Amino acid sequence: MPRPEPPAARLGLLLALAAVVLAGCQRAPESHREQAFVLGTLVEITAVGVAEDAFHAAAGAAFRDMRALHDALTPVAPDNRLNRFNRRATDGWADLEGPLAALLPRALSVQRASGNAFNPHLGRLVGLWGFREPPFPDEPPADDAIDALLTRGAGEQALALRRADGMQARLTRPGAALDLGAIAKGYALDRAAAVLREHGVTDALINAGGDLRALGRHGERPWRVGIRQARDRDAVMAVVTLRDGEAIVTSGDYERTFAHAGRRYHHLLDPATGRPARAARQATVLGPRATEADAWSTALFVAGTEGLARLGPEQPGLVIDGDGRAHANAAMRARLDWQSDEVAAP
Repeated sequence: MPRPEPPAARLGLLLALAAVVLAGCQRAPESHREQAFVLGTLVEITAVGVAEDAFHAAAGAAFRDMRALHDALTPVAPDNRLNRFNRRATDGWADLEGPLAALLPRALSVQRASGNAFNPHLGRLVGLWGFREPPFPDEPPADDAIDALLTRGAGEQALALRRADGMQARLTRPGAALDLGAIAKGYALDRAAAVLREHGVTDALINAGGDLRALGRHGERPWRVGIRQARDRDAVMAVVTLRDGEAIVTSGDYERTFAHAGRRYHHLLDPATGRPARAARQATVLGPRATEADAWSTALFVAGTEGLARLGPEQPGLVIDGDGRAHANAAMRARLDWQSDEVAAP
C-alpha cells in the first residue's frame, strides 16, 4: 500500500537546520558559549562539564584552527595553498600542501561515489557566477561563457591523485579549478571537534551557520537538535538526537542568491549544466564525520531524490525536492522524531 503523502501545505515549506538545544524535564546543566565569525559564517561553540577558563582556552584554539584553515582554502586569497595548487595543477602533478593532502582524497571519494553530483573543482564556474563574496551579481553570466567553461571540462571529473614522494594531484581539464566550499566547512567542524577534545572538552556542540558537530552529551541527555521550517523559524518540524561525534549538515537554495527577470539563482551549481541545480530545494545528511556529510549534502542537493540511492543504506539523508515534497531514506526516517507519514519514502 502506498505511503500517505504529507499535507501539501506542510511539504511546501523548506526545512532548515538550527542549533536548537531542546529542553527536557531535567534541569539544564551549566554551559559555556563562545561565538566568532569565521568560515564566512557565525560559528558558536557550546560546552558543558568543563571549567570556564579551560573552555575559553579550548574554544580559542578551535577558532584559530578554523581561521587558519579558511586562510589556506579560501579561493579569494591570491597566494594561499589552494590558489598555488590551481596555478600549478593543470600543467602537471603538484605536491599537496597542508590541509589539501588530507582533504582531497576524501573529496575525490565522494565525487566518485556520488556520480559527480559533488564536484570539488568547479572553481572557474563559481568565479564566473560571482557567488564567492557579497555583493552578489544582479544577473547570471552569459550562456556562451558558461558553455565555454563546460567545453573545457569545468564540470567533468578532472581530479587525479597519486602517491609519489608524498601526495600529489593534478587537474586533467583546463576548465577545472579547485573550490572546496562544499566540503571545507565540514572539515573545519571535524578539526574543531578534535581541538576541543585535545583540550579536554568532551561534551560540546559546534554550530557553523546551522551545520553541527556534537561531542558527548548535554548533561544527562544527548544533544537534541530541532529541524525548523526556513519560512517559519518558530516552527520545529522534527527533532534529531545526535550521538557522540556525530554531524548534521544541510545544503539549501536560500543562501547566496539573487533574482533576475523573475527567476531566482543560487550558488549550488550542477556540474552537468554549469548552472544552479534545480532538482531540490534542500538536502540534509547525518553522519559520523562533518567532512563527508558536508560533501554529501551538496551531492544530494544537486542529484535530488535520486541521490539518496547513492548515499548508501546506512547514511541518513533527507531531500526536499524541487516541488517542495520531503523524501527521507530509511536510515533518516529511523532517526527523525517525526510522524511516519510526514516524510515520504524516496
